[in-house]
Amino acid sequence: MASISASGSSATDLERKLPEKTGGVSEEVGDGASIDTGMQQSVSAEYQRYLTLHERFEGDRKKKLVRKLDWRLLPVLSFLYLLCSLDKSNAGNAKLFGFLEEVGMTGTQFNLALMYLFFTYGLMEPVSNIALRRLGPKVWFPIIVCGWGLVTTLTCMVSSYASFVVIRLFLGLTEAGLYPGSYFILSMWYTPKELATRMAIFYGANTAAGAFGGVIAYGVGNLDGAHGWRAWRWLFLIEGVITVATGLCCFGLLPQFPHQYEGKKSKWLTEEELDYARLRIKYVNGPNAPTYVFRWSDVIDAAKDRKTWLMCMMFWWGGSVPTYSLSYTLPTMVKNLGYSAVKAQAMTTPPYIFATCVCVFVGWASDRFQQRFFAIMSSYTLGLIGIIILWITVHYPHLSGVSYFAIFLAAAGYSAQAPIIGAWSSVNIVNPSKRAAAIGLLMLFGSVGGGSIGSNIYLAEQAPVYPLGFGFSVGATILGAMIPGTIHWFLMRRDNLRREKMDMHEVQATYTLEELADMGEKSPLFRYTL
Repeated sequence: MASISASGSSATDLERKLPEKTGGVSEEVGDGASIDTGMQQSVSAEYQRYLTLHERFEGDRKKKLVRKLDWRLLPVLSFLYLLCSLDKSNAGNAKLFGFLEEVGMTGTQFNLALMYLFFTYGLMEPVSNIALRRLGPKVWFPIIVCGWGLVTTLTCMVSSYASFVVIRLFLGLTEAGLYPGSYFILSMWYTPKELATRMAIFYGANTAAGAFGGVIAYGVGNLDGAHGWRAWRWLFLIEGVITVATGLCCFGLLPQFPHQYEGKKSKWLTEEELDYARLRIKYVNGPNAPTYVFRWSDVIDAAKDRKTWLMCMMFWWGGSVPTYSLSYTLPTMVKNLGYSAVKAQAMTTPPYIFATCVCVFVGWASDRFQQRFFAIMSSYTLGLIGIIILWITVHYPHLSGVSYFAIFLAAAGYSAQAPIIGAWSSVNIVNPSKRAAAIGLLMLFGSVGGGSIGSNIYLAEQAPVYPLGFGFSVGATILGAMIPGTIHWFLMRRDNLRREKMDMHEVQATYTLEELADMGEKSPLFRYTL
């Protein structure tokens, strides 16, 4: 059976039209794709419906649809991630408000408790993404948000090291699904050319959490002693109650996946908009659409794919290790520059605001120029420059201003890489079930490895110079992330060049549409986004 050739992710907007029948010749369909006119009858009616809608939505109608998606998805997911980041990292702020002294913990015990969170957090991430894939965000997300909000609220009752360990383990279980799940949700609504910008805006909530965390902690610091409670108890109570309330609102705020609306109506999109939103994702790589039926074989395939593990290395060593270590120690690091505990909280805000702006800009540029590898390497380089300057200048107290400037660079660089890695993983994995599993596995090792290591490399007894922390961050970025990232780019580029040399007529004669669809990104018609 002859088939249709598609240029994969290099033609993600898919400017395709069905050609008029002209006998037996082949006419162009989009960016380098062609369809044998004798095979037009084999194209599904649904795909023809998509082509018709694609013409109707050219220009302003498409922009209006994307704006609707933006306003419905991004504010909700970003605010959830803001709360998730606050509830996970507020222990660093609580530490400055006498948490260790009142509970009776040592600095080592505190670091260990922070590390334990990432074991349950990481192990639950792929499980949660599979549950999300099957239940949908409208059901699964309210459950996990209310769950971690309740755990955060109960943290205000911690009275010993053991109880804090239990709380952190349960917090890891309940928070695990938000980050990888949100990436997966965005990949189900946006085309590859739109994805990195949205993931960057979403991830910006993580860096914004650092800014809000400092402001909130600064405000809560004034409650110290109110009703006999130290400020750290008020911090956990207030943030936890807000999270539970937000989780309850998610039942009405979050939409389902596009394919779950098939045959149904929506209050926020017209019937035609909903149909196009669903079909434009399904057929983003041409008529050989992936299956939306959940299969365990796709999960296994994700675990066997080299792309999963190379991206995992990048996210683990170049993202999680330096990012988590920075978020947990930044208030203390700023305090070591000579500021009071309360002022140090406020001083952490500007670097995170700057990091949020850089994160969104890099995401936009990555989409605009379709250069994922370059965007990631640029982010790593910026983070490295910041860490190296900070490593040098902390030895000289009179250079505190330079050290503070270096924190801006480090926070921005290590924040900006994360959404691009998520986008790069998503656009190069076609099957939704495999994509969900791959993102879950990526987050598992990034969280367990990065979080557990990152929370333990900046040792209190080495303050303020932290030789282990700074040295480990630099080595992990270069050896663990930049080198695997370059290998990943080289292998995908090699595959693209090899496929370019293949005879497309022979491919069309060899495979059916169903076979090409089942092959996903391994199809000879697919081109990896570099």
